[in-house]
Amino acid sequence: MTGLVVVLAYALGATLGVASARSARLAGVWQRIIRFQIVLVSVGVSILAAWRLEGIADLGWPMLAVGITVVIMSVAWWTTPRGSDRTGRAVLRGWSANANGGFWVIPVATAIAGAPGAVFAVIVDRLYIVIFGFFTWVLRRNAPEPQRMRTSWIDQAPVIALGVGLVLNVTTDTPAWTATALEWAAPLLALSGAAVFVGSVLHPSQRIPWRPGMRIWALLSAVRLALFVPAALLAPTPEIAIAFVLFGFTIPAFFPPQLSILYGYRDAVVAATARWGWVWAAPGVAAALVLWSLG
Repeated sequence: MTGLVVVLAYALGATLGVASARSARLAGVWQRIIRFQIVLVSVGVSILAAWRLEGIADLGWPMLAVGITVVIMSVAWWTTPRGSDRTGRAVLRGWSANANGGFWVIPVATAIAGAPGAVFAVIVDRLYIVIFGFFTWVLRRNAPEPQRMRTSWIDQAPVIALGVGLVLNVTTDTPAWTATALEWAAPLLALSGAAVFVGSVLHPSQRIPWRPGMRIWALLSAVRLALFVPAALLAPTPEIAIAFVLFGFTIPAFFPPQLSILYGYRDAVVAATARWGWVWAAPGVAAALVLWSLG
């Protein structure tokens, strides 16, 4: 796996996203496309990651990343104005400011450090799924746009898949091919994630003013960097350090704009993050490459 493959996958996905945003027909069925992508890509990676988990000791450093996520979500809640929509908006803001594990850290860590880099990043991202599964439930419950019960299992499919992977982990030996599958999942995650994210950001329902959200975006970004960068410097292995630095210097989380469309939210902080969160990508890749060369 080369970094060039991942970069090309991102570029192709973004191009497809821009093209889809220009189609009124696709805009009308975009909610179905989002849910299809959740099932097709996220579920497979969840199963593979849980299947390859070697022991409870593997969860120590990943749990630190989860703790940082909780801090960011708490700051998002504290900075969201009171009101009937506070809960949903705070969840979306905190989620958008958190690391993009599935579509950024996993592909880039894999491109730099190979399968060993992917394993740690995937474990952290799957732990995120448990937390964000709860937040998805919160968003559905407070959604401005009423949701059908039959779509709930689709929205929670990554959590269900994580359970399937853990059952396989306990009941069967982990096949060697799962490591290769995780490595080659990186460009698929990059391509599909970029396509659906860009298409969601440019969706008619999300074309809202983003400037009012810049101040909170900057604050939440500063909190994330202040926590993840020191963790990277203290990490016990180069692979964990690379993952942590990429969690800190992250591109925007892809799911908040998508879930905003599914559930009917419109938030300026989410819009600002989707547009300006990309400034951290280049410093993140540079820092990860330096850590890998020193390791």
